[in-house]
Amino acid sequence: MNMSDMTSKRLLVALILSVLAFAGMPARAEIAGQVLLASDAVAVRAGEALPLAPGMMIEDKDTLRTGKTGNLQLRFTDNSTMSLREESELAIEKYHFSGRADGQESAFYRLLKGGLSTITGLIGHIRRENYRIDTITATIGIRGTEFALMLCQGSCLNADGSRARDGLYGGVTGGIVAATTKSGELRIGVGETFFAASIDRPVEKLTAPPVFLRQPGRDQRTGGSDSPGQVARSESVERSEKVGRSEKVERPEKVERPEKVERPEKVERPEKVERPETVARPEKVDRPGKGR
Repeated sequence: MNMSDMTSKRLLVALILSVLAFAGMPARAEIAGQVLLASDAVAVRAGEALPLAPGMMIEDKDTLRTGKTGNLQLRFTDNSTMSLREESELAIEKYHFSGRADGQESAFYRLLKGGLSTITGLIGHIRRENYRIDTITATIGIRGTEFALMLCQGSCLNADGSRARDGLYGGVTGGIVAATTKSGELRIGVGETFFAASIDRPVEKLTAPPVFLRQPGRDQRTGGSDSPGQVARSESVERSEKVGRSEKVERPEKVERPEKVERPEKVERPEKVERPETVARPEKVDRPGKGR
């Protein structure tokens, strides 16, 4: 075997080993969004819990969790926003957005625990069939909207202190939500709330929103009577809701009026001019008498 053949074989072996090594490396996950606000929140990625902080990136396939005092606000790459309540868990099952409409965009989530509020972005507007939030009781699709969800699993209390029925509660503040179970689909519009007790039972419309269907970051278990119209606004996401309103414009200080202009002093009229004394008429001159 000549040197040329040996060199060729070595290069071929090195190439094969490189290909095998590259194939064994996990593909880098797609960036799904960025953390706007976080406290007591982690992203579970490849089995490792990463504490979240503002500015950090979240990825496709991440599972997001908040603790007892947690709060998490996100902005996704399609410009949608989402807030997770305390003691919540959300899995990003499949997320793809290239920055433009290419027919492949998708946003599929699974709410495993707790609640969230969201304002949908471009995917929800241009590819509605590719946006979905799954839960154990219902699947939530959209028609371009804003809504809030709360999955109660023995943790939600009514206003009178009694325990609320377990299941998925939702309220709509913009657009239309389609809640689907094995019994069919129910569409819910602005200002309406719904309840899905089980994947096998029909979705119900509620006559009034439950007290625990509230804005994320607050205590959902006690007190409060916020309507769904007060849910899902950030600023960072709160529209951080909202997701930024400008600071209150200060009114200009009161303009001081100029001091009262003093009128000029009264002009003294000239003293009365004394008229000249009456000129005495000359005494009467006697006319000469007539000739005789």
